[in-house]
Amino acid sequence: MTAIERWQIEVETPVGAQFGTLELTHCGTAIDGRLYNESGELILQEGSIDGDTLRWTVTLSRPIAMTITCQALRQGDSLNGSATVAAFGDFTFTGRRETV
Repeated sequence: MTAIERWQIEVETPVGAQFGTLELTHCGTAIDGRLYNESGELILQEGSIDGDTLRWTVTLSRPIAMTITCQALRQGDSLNGSATVAAFGDFTFTGRRETV
């Protein structure tokens, strides 16, 4: 069975909070999706789900090229996670589930 989830997320960064919408589609242990933020639309890659633990990567091309590795714990309508950017370290993020 395929399930669709939409989350409003907030990422804490050195330049302040960044906001976006995370759309996830999962079937079994695989996740596909997109992240919409001020950089535009980013496609999730290498997505997986194990219980309530979600993992994925996204690749930015601007303002500088970088790959961000994310992991999050889904607890009901809340999402808590971290995003690892090799050159900048780990950033925490939270999410609130939207009704689709």
